[in-house]
Amino acid sequence: MRNLRIPIALATVSVAWALATSTAAKGFNLDLVNGASCQLSIPTTNTGVRPKASGFRNESSSTSNFVICTFQRSSSTGDFLYVGLIGYSLDGASHDVACTAVANTSPALQYSTKTASIRDATETPFVWSAEDFGGTAGTPISGSMYFSVTCNLPPQTAISYIQAQS
Repeated sequence: MRNLRIPIALATVSVAWALATSTAAKGFNLDLVNGASCQLSIPTTNTGVRPKASGFRNESSSTSNFVICTFQRSSSTGDFLYVGLIGYSLDGASHDVACTAVANTSPALQYSTKTASIRDATETPFVWSAEDFGGTAGTPISGSMYFSVTCNLPPQTAISYIQAQS
């Protein structure tokens, strides 16, 4: 039986891109970047964590590592409406992954932590919006012009891609 996860994911990204660039969605911008753009929060050479074509992967069988993903924007206007990343399991087992998003700059940093259980190889989304930082649903995340997410990536897990809409 064929595995339809990748074609479905590509179709979803294509539809999101089409909607973001259509005339009806004028003024919205979707930035989508491979998870390989993330990096170790505390660099070391003694790790199984590395960027790959399929994302940023923790291939270690025993050690969790902190990974930071910064969100670059293709447009310099406004704050993000939402920010997200997609995690998945490398070994097919279930893993709890905790990620903390940070908006704004010092000293007015805003934090929002989410934990999700990544099960099998299914892509699991983490999504932040204004509500996660004390704002109103449907409005931009205040101070998100500068935005990053740090995850404690357990062994045998990965970040497929990161995305943001402004």
